[in-house]
Amino acid sequence: MTGMIDTYRGYVSMQECDEMGHMNIQHYISKSSDSSYNLRVALGLAALDQPQSGLGYVALEHHIRFHRELRTSDLVTIRSGIVELRDKTMRIYQEMREVLDDRLAATYVVDTGCLDLATRRLTAWPGETRRRAEAMKTALPPEALPRALPPEALSRDVSLARADADGMVETNRSVVNTWECDTNNHMNARFFMARFSDAQGHMWAHAGLGRHEQAARGLATATVEMRLAYFRELRAGETIVVRTGILGVEGKTIRYRHWLFSGDTGEPACAAEGAGLLFDRASRKAVALPEALRARV
Repeated sequence: MTGMIDTYRGYVSMQECDEMGHMNIQHYISKSSDSSYNLRVALGLAALDQPQSGLGYVALEHHIRFHRELRTSDLVTIRSGIVELRDKTMRIYQEMREVLDDRLAATYVVDTGCLDLATRRLTAWPGETRRRAEAMKTALPPEALPRALPPEALSRDVSLARADADGMVETNRSVVNTWECDTNNHMNARFFMARFSDAQGHMWAHAGLGRHEQAARGLATATVEMRLAYFRELRAGETIVVRTGILGVEGKTIRYRHWLFSGDTGEPACAAEGAGLLFDRASRKAVALPEALRARV
């Protein structure tokens, strides 16, 4: 596509794959994050220039569609372009493909902002960045458009009180490790997704189909689409609490919600909504959700 540039080339390692036999969703974000750092250089905002510029580059929202599984030893490439340029933010399109067969693996629509590292507030993009961004303009392909999760599907009315009222259960309680923080001195987007990945197991158990029973039935789970909005930064040493609710089922798909809070202050830090399904481990094909699970949900 016009304006798209190469921003990542890598490999799926065994340690990036989970018990489902495919690359875990957090590593789709980690590779997207690596891709974004390369895009920063192309935009004239390299991380090495941060001490002089005082500017960072921060994710505000992700919309991800997972189009195919990636397995150990798959080769991966990401290309990026700019969909929309605003005063303090821009919308980026990233496209992940498996190199050997050129099949589409994932699409990302990412809203990013220019972060003033002194005030921790968004500021206007530099003129040179705007000029370079214009040269990378591209349009969203149909594969990147929302399927189950349009923008309005993601609620931003997030609080612990509402989580209590809606019966959302605790699915993660952890802490931000220093090694999870990036050049902006806050937790990288990958590790928000890592907490949600950890929460999935508790969510399926709450729905009545835990990992042990899934394995006994020869089943596994997959996320097909996810939308995340980031509300505040999390720093090293800050505690984390995730609350999860199941929104409903439709066909073979289950819809769910994760809200991530600072355990120190109770403030919301990130909200995510996702669509997932069960698949047969042998055939790798989606299967119907059990009636007992549907009744429980």
